Amino acid sequence: MSVLVGILIIFLGLGEMVMGIDVMAQAQSSIHEILAVAAFGFGSVTLALGVISLQLHRQW
Repeated sequence: MSVLVGILIIFLGLGEMVMGIDVMAQAQSSIHEILAVAAFGFGSVTLALGVISLQLHRQW
């Protein structure tokens, strides 16, 4: 069960990163650029948490 959760968290992080890149490509103002950077940053943190979750599951 926790492997599936880890994989879903990784996909969520990747989705956040892709959406951040998409918002950055279409940014029309500085607030959109700030939002894109925040989305990309949170996506990378979420991706890292998913990887950590999978690594912890493998060690146990």
